[in-house]
Amino acid sequence: MDKARKQRLAGLIALVLLFALYVAWTERPQIQLHYDANASAPASYSFKENGEETLSGEIQPGAVLNFPLRLLRGGDYRVAFTFHRGQEKYASFSSRPGFEKSDLYLGPNLEVSTQPIPGGMIRAE
Repeated sequence: MDKARKQRLAGLIALVLLFALYVAWTERPQIQLHYDANASAPASYSFKENGEETLSGEIQPGAVLNFPLRLLRGGDYRVAFTFHRGQEKYASFSSRPGFEKSDLYLGPNLEVSTQPIPGGMIRAE
């Protein structure tokens, strides 16, 4: 093989590898947390993988956060979320996620669901 052909082949291999990395990054397993825009205040969250807290913070009403999941995991892999707003509200969610993107919806009163909460279904207090 001549030098030009080797360079074209090396360039093609590099492009294929870059494309594979891009697909792996954008399609990695993750949980998207959606917080209802009608909520009255920010909510604090804690994200745990196998009982170990990996992320914690605050989510604003109407915000969406992404939580990437481990690619290499055992059969006992679990994730858990806990939510609270001050001392009066508290909610939690635990699951054994698959290898796809999942959505988790947090309602205005810290109701947790894996399905979007239709408008008008939750009474305002």
